[in-house]
Amino acid sequence: MRILLASEWFPPDLGGVASHVKDLAYSLACRGHEIFIVTREKPGRREPMFKIYGLRPKDIVEEILMNRGSLKKIVEKIEPDIVHAHHAFTPIPLLVLKAAIVKGVPTVLTNHSAYFYEYDSILKTLGLIAFPFKMIVRKVNKIIAVSRVAAKFIRTFAPKASIEVIPNGVDTSIFKPEGSRKFRERFSADPMLLYVGRLVPRKGVHLLVDAMTIISKEVPEVKLVIAGSGPLYGMLIERAKIQGVSKFITFLGSVNRRDLPDLYRSSDMLIMPSIYGESFGMVALEGMASGVPVIASSTGGLKEIIIDGINGLLLRRVCAESIAEKVLELYYEPALKQRLIERGLQTVRTKYDWKIIVEDIEKLYEDLLSDKEQLPVPVV
Repeated sequence: MRILLASEWFPPDLGGVASHVKDLAYSLACRGHEIFIVTREKPGRREPMFKIYGLRPKDIVEEILMNRGSLKKIVEKIEPDIVHAHHAFTPIPLLVLKAAIVKGVPTVLTNHSAYFYEYDSILKTLGLIAFPFKMIVRKVNKIIAVSRVAAKFIRTFAPKASIEVIPNGVDTSIFKPEGSRKFRERFSADPMLLYVGRLVPRKGVHLLVDAMTIISKEVPEVKLVIAGSGPLYGMLIERAKIQGVSKFITFLGSVNRRDLPDLYRSSDMLIMPSIYGESFGMVALEGMASGVPVIASSTGGLKEIIIDGINGLLLRRVCAESIAEKVLELYYEPALKQRLIERGLQTVRTKYDWKIIVEDIEKLYEDLLSDKEQLPVPVV
């Protein structure tokens, strides 16, 4: 098949959507499909396995305001069998979907989002363009949601849509227990706790900093490594100073994705104290695949991945005391820790390996193409 993937983000961009689209493109290409990417223009985007079309901000603005038809020309040039857009709330996926719908090309949209409070401002903005936005989303032939909460969210915009839940995948040839542990040697902590993600309020990382006041008193050799950047970076450093736990915390800033497998493997526990807004929990999967036990809040898609006490631990409440309680429980119960590691690996290998996920997506494409004669050809 000739498959066009559209995304606002693509490596070297960071984030779950960018890595998902790259992994999907690679997995599909390895199965013999021709892959084309439409994304933002950015230096360093060169992939030998697929063709990338980079759009400048000027191109996007002109497409929105003047309907120049540049994306329609790209779709015509590629002649894809399927157009698969990622993320419903950014310009490039929506504009590519619109061009594909006009051309009568079968369309798929993956929703990577669940509702969180910051979406209120997005939804207010969408109120200005709600009609064309909903018209595009509702005319997509098939919607994939990465979790049940993501499916529930997108259904508010497309109540009659055909939605299928297909989770994100993890590359178990990269994220695996075997391999180097250079970060372990660098920090020489026991235990080494890890947080990976954006430093924003909804991720709850400030509560993890607070929890270190309890954990460090009980286990003075502990080290918390925080990998990520965001608006709370400076505040968290100051908070650690005020709490008197600076020596127990290392802020790495943004980490190159190539270093993540080593970072996970070097850790004793991965902690995800999100307060809300987790549509899936890709970090949890990467950690589990790397042989690290996960402690997470029971919000959004995380509770769809983690079964408390079976393949991870879920926080009863998202607060410093609850985080500390779970960390100390794992520290003092090595048999529990080992059991969670083994079941976590089993979960990833049987449900979330990219080899499994790409087959599900490929089958969805094939089913869509087999029904192509029955598909309506709407015009936006």
